[in-house]
This record gives sequence, structure tokens and C-alpha cells, in this order.
Amino acid sequence: MVSGNPRRVLDVGCGAGVLGQALANSIIGCKVIGVEPDKELATAAAKNMHTVVSGRIDEDFTQERIAALGPYDLIVCADVLEHLAEPGLILSRLVGMLSREGILITSLPNIRHISTFFSLGVLGTWPAKDRGIHDSTHLRFFARRDILRLGADAGLSPIKESRNLRLLEAHAWTMIPAKLLDFWPFRAFFTFQYLHCWKRLDGS
Repeated sequence: MVSGNPRRVLDVGCGAGVLGQALANSIIGCKVIGVEPDKELATAAAKNMHTVVSGRIDEDFTQERIAALGPYDLIVCADVLEHLAEPGLILSRLVGMLSREGILITSLPNIRHISTFFSLGVLGTWPAKDRGIHDSTHLRFFARRDILRLGADAGLSPIKESRNLRLLEAHAWTMIPAKLLDFWPFRAFFTFQYLHCWKRLDGS
């Protein structure tokens, strides 16, 4: 999803800095700033990235610190927004940190996956899990239209979309048979994750 040569990158929820390190190594002159709420992961990430801010992205103090390091040519929100109480508000503030021609990448789990229907319709229970689409720490849930509305409300326009497919979300090998169903009306039910690349509506 990354194109061009972003000079300054913000990785929101950077974990141990694996993605940030990969970007820094693959793009000459790229400076990667990370923000991570887990102190141990933030310490690990500091070894792999240029700068790491330890804190939650939904805290004003953290936003002030990362805004001061911007503007950013690329902001990555990989599996982050669904963990926030007010993802739209935070996304809007991140858009304000983008350079005029900057891009923002999101990845979000698709609640419309067949596993949701199976658990609710057949098993009669909400499918709370330790990870994935139904991670018990998720505060917000999105289908494709919700994601597009979220971006539009934050002042973004989509320029690229990608989908990760699985018949069974917990099993990567089911990606192959899921690709056979990658057409309407089945596509939405076997997409477990949407990735979008966005530009600012007021950008070029």
C-alpha cells in the first residue's frame, strides 16, 4: 500500500517497531516515528526506529508530542482504530498532521465476515476471542461502508483498497479457497480485513 518516497512516517501503534524498521530500511532517507502505549514494546521499538513516543494515541499529550514531530508524508494505522472509543475523532486529528500531499493507510477487521453470522446465528453467542476480528479489546466494529464513512468524515478520500481473505479467520491456509469466492455477493463475507490508502480531501 506504500508508494512514493515518504520522508517522514508516523506508525500509530507501532508495537516492537518491525514495520517501522522495514520502512526505514527500504526507503532511503525515511525517518520513522512510532507511538505505542505498551511501555515494553515502546522500549523495544526505540531500537528499530528513529523516535518512539510512549503513550496512547487518544491522549491529548501524546497527540501534541507527535504533532510537534510532523507533518508526515505517511501515517499508518494498522489494526489500531478499532481499539479506540472515538476512532473518528482521532483519525481527524491525524489527518491534520499529514503533509498536504501525504497519505494515510488503515487496516481494519471486517465484522461482516461469515464467522460473525455463524457465531450469532448458529451458536447464539457473540464470538469474543483473544485476537482477530472479534478481539475482546475491540471497542468499535466496522464493515466496508463504515470504513469508507469513517474516512470521509475525517476528511479523507480513498485512493486504493485491498482485502485479506479467509474462509476461517483464524487459519491462514483458508486464504486460498477464499479467493475462489472473491466476487459479489460472497466477497464481503470472506474478507476478514480491509486495507485502505487515503489522501486528504483538501490535498492535491
